[in-house]
Amino acid sequence: MEEMVRIVGVRFKRAGKIYYFTPGELEVSAGDQVLVETAAGTECGEVVIPPKYVPLSDVVQPVRRVIRRLEPSDREQLLANRDAEREAEAFAKERIAARNLPMKLVNAEYTFDRNRLTFFFVAEERVDFRELVKDLANRFGCRIEMRQIGVRDQAKEVGGIGVCGRDLCCTTWLGEFAPVSIRMAKDQELSLNPSKLTGQCGRLKCCLKFEADTYRRIRAELPEVGAMVRTPKGTGQVVEVLVARESVAVSLGEGRPVLVSLRELETGDAVVLTGKLVPKTDAAAGGNGASPGNDGGTGAEAVDQAVRGDEEDAGEEVPPGAREAARNKVSGLGTGPAPAVRGPAYGENGAAYMAVAGGPVDEGSGSEAEAKALAGPLAEILRDWEFDMLPRDIPDGDDEESAAQDEGVAPAPSGTEGAPGAAKGRSRSRRRRPRRRRRPHRPPQAGEEAG
Repeated sequence: MEEMVRIVGVRFKRAGKIYYFTPGELEVSAGDQVLVETAAGTECGEVVIPPKYVPLSDVVQPVRRVIRRLEPSDREQLLANRDAEREAEAFAKERIAARNLPMKLVNAEYTFDRNRLTFFFVAEERVDFRELVKDLANRFGCRIEMRQIGVRDQAKEVGGIGVCGRDLCCTTWLGEFAPVSIRMAKDQELSLNPSKLTGQCGRLKCCLKFEADTYRRIRAELPEVGAMVRTPKGTGQVVEVLVARESVAVSLGEGRPVLVSLRELETGDAVVLTGKLVPKTDAAAGGNGASPGNDGGTGAEAVDQAVRGDEEDAGEEVPPGAREAARNKVSGLGTGPAPAVRGPAYGENGAAYMAVAGGPVDEGSGSEAEAKALAGPLAEILRDWEFDMLPRDIPDGDDEESAAQDEGVAPAPSGTEGAPGAAKGRSRSRRRRPRRRRRPHRPPQAGEEAG
């Protein structure tokens, strides 16, 4: 059986760190003032954790002991030490100014038995205080320790009143400093004004971290701006995320936005149609409703329609299995909003087009591997489809005369289809028209010149 040891938690300063000592058979309780052995000598502290038994391996060795409870004579010694500390601090400031050292003295502390005197100071760079230590040792006749601290520790030692009207957290209850970043202020949508975000120490306020995890958790459970949400009053788009109220503002197109709470989303009274919180069953079915710009068809139908249109207009052969692969793959790809492309809106297949075009793929739009798998059989189809939306050259057959009038070219008279003037007119009209890519080569028709 593992050896157990009886320990108590002792704190030497208000809101300071807790250190563990063994009281042995001494009866102590929380709130008692005790004298303990430390590496610096005898110190006076307060018991904040009552006695308990823990495995010896869980305690940092060596475990020092509690000497005894504080007696009335010991309290008088503490008061005398406080007066001596103020005297030592005043003398140290005088010597620092005399030697012109770039440092600011914050505090001075005696151990209970006055074997060691510690000076706390702040400085922007390394300070050579060897001569100062000699002056202090000659004056007080004990061991001198110079300890450089940061600006946060300085505020903890000095204390003060925060903008909230209360004592600083670091001086009342905050035992250790936790890292604070500007990202926490952004997550809470606070004004990025340095005067409002920094405390008396000149660093970011510690209280920015208190609610950061809560804001991050609630934001992860709410839909993002731009997501489509179906509410009892209709389907609309999220225009604002209100983390503090645990809700989102949904615009239904007219009037004031409707507030949808997180509870409504959890109970199913409101359903997210697009975005990161779409249910898997709805995403696999291609979404819960018709997206903007779509006729309500599924992603497979939209791709199938685009493929058929390319076959009829361009007269090209679709690679074997391309349509089936596009149908099967794209139907489960995306639920994001339709991309801004020319031609029929893809709606829920927006991620497929973005993947082929090399753009980003939304998190809720299927895996990147699935999107890339469509690039092969679908790339040419999508590019041709987009090209077909551009103004074409003079069409074949009966529409030649109307197309020539739209382009400002006189129609060729009957029997002169192959005249040089007509060919030149078509050439000039083609040069004035912007083109993205060449159309596939088509054999010359009857009455046209080759080339």
